[in-house]
Amino acid sequence: MLLIVSISGGIFTPSEVGAFAVVYAILVGALAQRLMTRERFRAALGDALSNTGTVMLIFLMSGMLGFAIIFLRVPQEVADVLLSGLHDPSVIVAVVLAALFVAGHFIESTILVLLLTPILVPVVKAAGVDPVHFGILMMTIVTLGSMTPPEGVAMYTVCSILNVRVEEYMRESLPFFLAIFAVVAVLLFFPGLVLFLPNWMFG
Repeated sequence: MLLIVSISGGIFTPSEVGAFAVVYAILVGALAQRLMTRERFRAALGDALSNTGTVMLIFLMSGMLGFAIIFLRVPQEVADVLLSGLHDPSVIVAVVLAALFVAGHFIESTILVLLLTPILVPVVKAAGVDPVHFGILMMTIVTLGSMTPPEGVAMYTVCSILNVRVEEYMRESLPFFLAIFAVVAVLLFFPGLVLFLPNWMFG
């Protein structure tokens, strides 16, 4: 509750509240509950360093692969193919989302958004698709990509923290993935579900 109030009240940014949560947990564990011993603190610090190193290594490899893809002008080629071979806006967006889902398996989501948004937005606008509608769909698919192998940063983070195998994670997550695909399909073909609020607020 304290963390939520800190963010909503503007006391901390989401990044800062993470650091505050660590300090808060240490103080509560050491002073209030008296469970945070020196040995447990050392073990928790080692786990934190290991998890952070794993995530940063994935970021590094994803960044290298993303640079190679941009250097080879893959997004530009994809945009040319989409605009020349497809005409229906929904089909264009569906193909773009499918490509983003595949790319999300190999490139970290933040890097993917930064690299491809300036390229894909003009493509979908030229096809007559509202950029707000596309943005919601794109972020949903890109975020899903971070939860799937082989380069899923969120997936490896969860598996490392919970000490579970990737196979077990994927088996338990499959119903949620199917639900996300269903939601994306509904939003794709019924853009009013996404745009009614922006249209109501901004005309």
